[in-house]
Formats: sequence, structure tokens, C-alpha cells
Amino acid sequence: MNDYSSPKRLLAARGLRPRKRLGQNFLLDANVAKRIAGALPPDAFVLEIGGGTGVLTQALAGRARRVEVIEIDRGLAAILRERFADVRAVHVIGGDALEIDLGERLRAQAPPRAICGNLPYSITTPLLERIVACADEWDCAVLMVQREYARRLAARPGTRDYGSLTVFVAYFCAVTPLFDVGAAGFYPPPAVASSVVKLVPRAQRASGLDDEALLLWLIRAAFAQRRKTLVNSVSALAPHESRARIEASARAADLPDAIRGERLTLRDFITLTNALAAQGFRAPAR
Repeated sequence: MNDYSSPKRLLAARGLRPRKRLGQNFLLDANVAKRIAGALPPDAFVLEIGGGTGVLTQALAGRARRVEVIEIDRGLAAILRERFADVRAVHVIGGDALEIDLGERLRAQAPPRAICGNLPYSITTPLLERIVACADEWDCAVLMVQREYARRLAARPGTRDYGSLTVFVAYFCAVTPLFDVGAAGFYPPPAVASSVVKLVPRAQRASGLDDEALLLWLIRAAFAQRRKTLVNSVSALAPHESRARIEASARAADLPDAIRGERLTLRDFITLTNALAAQGFRAPAR
């Protein structure tokens, strides 16, 4: 009989070991898994990213109406299929979450719909960008990330952790830090601690915004060279635009000449975007 309570013994029995390349640090604590599952809407459809050995999946199966687990590792996908063979609510998808159309899988389900997972540290940003990009298709996301990364998501303007990621995610979602998880809660223990955060999509996020594509470009441009002023950073990435027009837009948004991007709130970015759009400024093509 398989001992699913111990990822270490379970993997050893299958001749498997954690793969550093995939950022595999398996959750051990069932109580932590229950806390994560408890932060999701009851009776939801849940898309879990990275099922591992199924500790979190087990908790999700006890709360959700259906759980679809994306697991890139074939050995782990086989363990998950075996572990949940008799649980009709759990379906295992072998594949890469960076390639699977998350929005399509969510769109096929009735609300409430949620995303959950312990995101590998090495690909947290591209995964989060894909999750946020389909925010119209889910109601809640509860994610475990590196603690330092969680600080960046919830940072305030003017602080060291505040950056383009902060503003980008804040435009799409409200971010709430939930709790921390120490390294001892994983096998193998990672070099850093983790935090669990909850994201809820903002309703009518584009209300009052003239050009969403321009806003997203502006956020990246403002932080591309943090030591430069906002006007200099934007000018450097838009050489086709006159500096005078960018300066005029900043004045129209009531921003000081020497302000840096790290001082702007999301509302400031939206106001500046509208001022730039009014001047005929468009996001440069990539």
C-alpha cells in the first residue's frame, strides 16, 4: 500500500527524486493544504498548477466540485492518477502550465472558478502573467510563492519591493497576503520561505481608462531603468515620440518633472496613460 503521507518515501519507492530544474519542493503539511483550500470559494471548479504528490490536491478535492490538476512531470502525474483514481472530482492533466491555455479550461466551467498552486520559484513570473492574463475567466486565485515575491505583489509606492510586477498585478487584481509557510514545510526544504497570497479580479478594471495596451506598456517602461526619472525612462523606450509631448502629458497628469516611476500609484499610471492617449501617444509595437 502506498504511503502518500510522505513525499520522500513515495518518490523513493518509485525510483524518483525531486527535480531541481522543475523547482520541485513538495508540500508536506496537510494543515497548510487545508488552509489554502479553505481560502477558495466552496464548491468551485479549481485548476491546480503543479499537483506534485497530491497533498494540496487532497485538500482541494474535499472542498471543490471538480479539480483539474496540471502536472508536467510524468512520474508525478502517474502518482496523482493512481492516488485519485477513485475520486471522480479529480482529473489529472499531463502538461506544461506555460503552454496549456488556462483561460480555455476555465471558460468551459461554470462559476465559481479558481486557480490554485505552489508555483515553482524559477517560473513564477511567467506563470503569474498567464494567470492574470485570463483574470476574466476566474473568480479567485490562491497561490503559494516565494515570500520575497509576495512582498513585491503587496508593496507600496516608494518602497524597495515596489515595481512593475506590483502595478501590473494590481491593475488586474486585488492582492491579499494570507500567511507564511516556513521551509520546513516542504520536501526538500527550499532555501527560502514561502507565502500564500489571494488574488481577486477587479470588476470593471478598465473603467475610466482610455488605452489598456498603453497602460501596460507604460508600467514596464517606467521601471525599465529605476534610477532614471519617469520622463527619461518613457522617452528612452519611445524614441519615435517627442520628449516635449511626454513632458506635457506628465504635467497634465499633475506629476512633478523629476518624479520616478517607483513613486506612482496605479491611479497615477492610469491618469498619465489617459494624458498620453489624449496627445495621440500609442504603445510602441514590440
